[in-house]
Amino acid sequence: MQSTRDGKKGTLRVLLVAQEAHRSEVKASLASLGDPPLEIGEAAPGIVLRNVAASNPDGPPDVVMVAFNGNEDEALTYLQRATELSPRPVLFALLQERSPGLMKRVLRAGADEMLFLPIDPGDATRALLKISESRRREQRGEGATVVSLTSLIGGTGVTTLAGNLALAMRYTLNKRVATVDLDLQAGALSIFLNADPDKTIMTLAETERKIDSLQLEGALAKHPSGIYLLAAPKRIEDSEMISEVVVGAIVELMRQLFDYVIIDCGTHVDATKVAAWERSDHLIYVLDQSIGSARCAWRFVDLVSRLGLNGLEPKFVLSKFVASHPISEEQLAHTLAQPIYAKVPLEEKVLERAQLSAQDVWQIAPHAAVTRAVEEIARRIEGIAENEGREKSLVSRLLEASRLKMRPA
Repeated sequence: MQSTRDGKKGTLRVLLVAQEAHRSEVKASLASLGDPPLEIGEAAPGIVLRNVAASNPDGPPDVVMVAFNGNEDEALTYLQRATELSPRPVLFALLQERSPGLMKRVLRAGADEMLFLPIDPGDATRALLKISESRRREQRGEGATVVSLTSLIGGTGVTTLAGNLALAMRYTLNKRVATVDLDLQAGALSIFLNADPDKTIMTLAETERKIDSLQLEGALAKHPSGIYLLAAPKRIEDSEMISEVVVGAIVELMRQLFDYVIIDCGTHVDATKVAAWERSDHLIYVLDQSIGSARCAWRFVDLVSRLGLNGLEPKFVLSKFVASHPISEEQLAHTLAQPIYAKVPLEEKVLERAQLSAQDVWQIAPHAAVTRAVEEIARRIEGIAENEGREKSLVSRLLEASRLKMRPA
């Protein structure tokens, strides 16, 4: 079998460990999933896993699935031994019944995931896609982090957040940042950034040869802040000429040239947006405190679930947040069945001043609540803790000093 580490892109190598009488049914269920593509090997529980790995030139499989439909102790032992392999595969336990006692023993033995027989296609697909996405990121190695922002309802501030997030990455984290305006008909990102570039994404759509870095650089406009913009077409009707193939090539090329790629996907779903999402490391859905926004966000959750997107799950950012609003953050989180990733407070006057003065919020209000909120989102995406790199306040330093004095010698 080919290894996902140096072989077929996106293919997971799965070793199914089960009694011979039960293997064919489970294997058929896995083979019918289709996505991600699987290469399935088989082994009996009594076979030493190290010998299986040693006999394969590609080394250990990516996933080991151990079926508990025979000798439970033998299967548990197999799981424990699989944890000792290097590199360690992801371990699945396939259980016939939802026994709390067995489930605890399986987790203690080292299982990463549990599926129940007969295999539910939806559960198996979601679990395997997450692993496939993790492997894909390992293969990619260094390169830009791609962040797509979208919504299904207008007025939530997708473009504002996309532009400000790009600026925060540049100003606060000193990163090389490119922005892509995939809200192709509106073209609002150019307006937000006070830019009127001569060249747009159409330059790349009209080329007859494969897009290269020189062509891409020629289509980009540099903003005074240092970020780069790939603008939407100047004419609305030209948006139909932008294909998902072109978008995919642009994102993959930008990944090689920048630290961050921020994509404004607007509020319209089509093949170009899905192509961007498939190549994204973060998918941010922007909503506000309205019933319509909450309903559309729930519809988006359903869409993402059906699209698969290699295990990518949306992060919900609550824009124009007002603490006293009758629709609270907790109610929205309950409706979406997941927590709100971040909140950006409503500060209309600050944003209005920025637009009227043709400046960004860092120039006119660097310490405003909206500025700090976007900076915090940038830090979270970068993986920096909330207080990391900041000077400790006088109070926190005094408290720390007092605790050190009270600590026994």
